[in-house]
Amino acid sequence: MVLANRTKLSNSRTQIRAFGGLNETYACSEAEYSAGVNFSSRDFPALSTRKPRRRLRTLTDLNGMYHLNGLLTVCGTDLIYTPDAADAEPVTCPDAVTNDEKTLVGIGTKILIFPDKLAFDTAAGTVTALGALWKASGQSVEFAPCDAAGKTYTADSYGLDEPESPADGQIFLKVEDPEHPWRADGTLEVYSAASGSWSAIPLDFCRITAAGAGTLFAQWDTITLRGTAAEQAGQWKELDGDRIVYETTENGLRVQADPGGDYFYGTLVQGADAALWTSLDGKVTRSFAAEELVQLERRVPDLEFVTECDNRIWGCSSRENVIYACRLGDPTNWFSYRGIAADSYAVTVGSDGAFTGAATCMGYALFFKENTLHKLYGSKPSDFQLTSLRCRGVAKNASRSLCVLNETLYYLSPDGVMAWDGSIPTKVSVALDASRLANVQNAVGGALDGRYYLHISRAAETAQEARLLVYDTERGLWQEENVCSYGMASTGGQLYLWDGQALWAADPSREADWQNTEGVEEQVSFALVTGDIGVDGTEQRYLSRLTLRLDAGCASTVEAAVSYDGGPWETVASLRAEEKRRSYDLAFVPRRHSTLRLRLQGRGQITLRSLIRTLAAARGGIVRDEQEE
Repeated sequence: MVLANRTKLSNSRTQIRAFGGLNETYACSEAEYSAGVNFSSRDFPALSTRKPRRRLRTLTDLNGMYHLNGLLTVCGTDLIYTPDAADAEPVTCPDAVTNDEKTLVGIGTKILIFPDKLAFDTAAGTVTALGALWKASGQSVEFAPCDAAGKTYTADSYGLDEPESPADGQIFLKVEDPEHPWRADGTLEVYSAASGSWSAIPLDFCRITAAGAGTLFAQWDTITLRGTAAEQAGQWKELDGDRIVYETTENGLRVQADPGGDYFYGTLVQGADAALWTSLDGKVTRSFAAEELVQLERRVPDLEFVTECDNRIWGCSSRENVIYACRLGDPTNWFSYRGIAADSYAVTVGSDGAFTGAATCMGYALFFKENTLHKLYGSKPSDFQLTSLRCRGVAKNASRSLCVLNETLYYLSPDGVMAWDGSIPTKVSVALDASRLANVQNAVGGALDGRYYLHISRAAETAQEARLLVYDTERGLWQEENVCSYGMASTGGQLYLWDGQALWAADPSREADWQNTEGVEEQVSFALVTGDIGVDGTEQRYLSRLTLRLDAGCASTVEAAVSYDGGPWETVASLRAEEKRRSYDLAFVPRRHSTLRLRLQGRGQITLRSLIRTLAAARGGIVRDEQEE
């Protein structure tokens, strides 16, 4: 028996269940979006709106933000520190800093503030200066040679030969030239009756005495001594300069100074405009005019960018083209060179151009220029090594874009966003429009839950030129969120953002009082425009129906619009979800077209589960099998 051929429906359905992210290039596919805001890959492979943020408090005039056992904000000239402990009270230090942008870095319990060169102690809630300067204003300063114990001596006599019948403990100055008895080549001796011999007293130190001179300094500090009349008096040839402090008292300190000069053995008292030298036996005096005021200073270099690595603070100076490291564990000392493993360190780099940023990653201290990466490593100054790599470095004005996330350093370069994992920087912003990442005025980076947040401003104080891009480092997807990020601070478990007026938490559920819903965004505005749909279609088939499967996390509204073959936008469907946690199908029948783009916009919380395309034959959807009977 021969049966008649039956016609059959040739319609077919394809489903997109894995959605990509933002793709601003010509290759944007139908599973990606070419423009959009406030979507996230947190529910990948589905596409969800970002989590609502929470407004914590009003915050204006922010010049810097850093997290270390709590959040430190620099607001104008005030420091405000909010500890992580729930029962701890915020600490405010009014008029502590100047009103300009700050570079902040933490070491131990302290947050260092540059260019002010201050340290905020998170444990004590106090602000101290890294450097110190003491001036002999309106008082005299005494300089006297002393021994290693800080003791000064008075000579009973001097000559070419020791006395024949000395008393026990008698001090004698044995000279080489009677015409210059106080010259440094003489030897100060003390007689011991027990041994019956003379022993030399080395005076390799200088005791500096003045009211309050020792209060600002500590043992092993390196200070710079200026304005002394020692060389003019012929007492020390090079007393001015960097000196190591071996002992401090309230009204003095002891530094190491090699003997030298024709009038070494004596005491120098220097006032505001005159100085008086007195010999060791008190019988000879010399007076002369003092040209400068005596100053004692613990210097801190002028650093543009700083980072902490291996219990040292590292910084760079473009003016000097030098990279500095402080003494081990001591950010107050930057010029301490005692020949030990804890010494300070400095090295001049040979690359041209200004420094653009600094960071620490994989145990290296990294310093960037726009086309160079300088890497320092080692365990102590004697084996520190500097290597330089010509590569895409940090862009100008993008120093705050540096952010370490999952053992990888991310930053904005002149060529786009880069990732450095210890070898060669790799570009990760291929899907973004490179022209919109160039010539930035400001760039700020942050991290939360495997996502790199990058705020970019291409024109100062112009909101339309600002963007907040989010890179999912695990999936390699980019998203864009509405700008709330002129300042950012990552804690490891939270990301704080500043929108110019208030402080926000990126994920309210990570706050200590997560049950509190005050300040949480009620609804999130979202929008996206897909890539061209239908580019891969054949001429014999057309899109007869498009269905979007959505989940609503709260009361939400969604509007779908399409653009046929690059034409104007036409609204084709809308949805109002009144119930939470419910799935919806948003379907529409498009008119005949070659390609279309889909635009979704609305408010609330949605998740795009799938996009279903129904394809039909171009001759009406019914065909006849051409089989031989």
